Amino acid sequence: MWTLLAAAHAMSLEEALSAGEARSPTAELSAARVAEAEARVAEVRGHLLPSATVSAAAVAQREVTVNFADNLPDIPLIDPSAIEPLVVVPGFQLQTAAEVTQPLVAPQGWAAGTAAREGVALAEAEEASTRVQVRRAVLGAWHASAEAHALVADAQVGVELAQRLLVRGEAMVEIGVASPDQILPFRRAVASAKAGLAMAEAGRETADGILAQLTGLEGGADAAEPPASAPELDGVLSGVKRADLRLSEARVEAAQAARTVEKRAYLPTVAAKGGVYVVTPAPDLGVPVNWRVMVGATIPVFQGGSTRARVSSAGARVSQAEAARRVLAEQAEVEVRRAHGELSRSLAALSAREEALDLAEQAVKAAEARSEAGEGSLLAIQQAQAEQLAAQAEVTRAKAAAARAADNLWLAVEDAPR
Repeated sequence: MWTLLAAAHAMSLEEALSAGEARSPTAELSAARVAEAEARVAEVRGHLLPSATVSAAAVAQREVTVNFADNLPDIPLIDPSAIEPLVVVPGFQLQTAAEVTQPLVAPQGWAAGTAAREGVALAEAEEASTRVQVRRAVLGAWHASAEAHALVADAQVGVELAQRLLVRGEAMVEIGVASPDQILPFRRAVASAKAGLAMAEAGRETADGILAQLTGLEGGADAAEPPASAPELDGVLSGVKRADLRLSEARVEAAQAARTVEKRAYLPTVAAKGGVYVVTPAPDLGVPVNWRVMVGATIPVFQGGSTRARVSSAGARVSQAEAARRVLAEQAEVEVRRAHGELSRSLAALSAREEALDLAEQAVKAAEARSEAGEGSLLAIQQAQAEQLAAQAEVTRAKAAAARAADNLWLAVEDAPR
């Protein structure tokens, strides 16, 4: 029961696109890249916050002692041997330190934070661009499935019409109006129609299989209807907002932020540092616990030209990103114009095919009227119906082409079908 229901399911385009995006492994990859970029922001922010370290070391060294008795003059009533030597440096010592460092002025770190945030925007733009690629694949498969289902329906009608003519011909043979040889064309027409139906069903199975692979859903596409007319080209061009254009803009901004990071390497940095230091055992001279607080500045003076080279390299990447943005903008306009032209041509072709179908249907009615009046033959009806079925198949293909062209146009404009 479930298999029959799934096979009969008519999948809408929105349903197919949602399922395709959720199923695509490329979308998962893009989402992981966004998460990586967000983690990079937290990492850079952490470099600007206070950092604390605790260290301990066991030191074995030569013990240093001082005997003051050796340096005292002869003083009555003082026994030099009663003065103990003092240990200045113990032979074994455990040294422990706890330090806290806080950057106060960090121009390059601040710029790195901005660059990291631009990196998140870039990853998000890449994710959106990847989703568009998934949409394009699903859109093509959905329209192929819709066209295949429509062609199967046309083929089924063709089989039904051919069988009706064959039944009428067999009835004429039974009453002696026609001979068995005279209805052989009708038998061939039935066989040809059934062969066409089998081919159409095979095409439908292939199209539905591809759609199921991309979406994970069983069933075929819903009927695709073309628009009544093409929109104005100027209005379409003014509304272009594609993911790849946003991606190119994000790449420019990310390259500019990276160049700023390299330029900030010329500026000094200032940091405060404080700590507590403990030694055990304590020397006889000195204190076992000490502390220290300092503020220091680092001023870059000469680095062999490496900073200048990195700034130049970052500037070149900005120029490349800006050039790529201009090229992509021109390509996007060309693609939109081409898609708009394809839609206009498809709608014109559809109109012509519909007129031809109308004439073919009139020819069938005329042939049937002549047959009923005793002035025509079933063979004439069969020929007229064959032309009608061929015209209907052309209309079906033209409708599918126009519907596909309409969705491709809007996909070229704003990354979403109509």
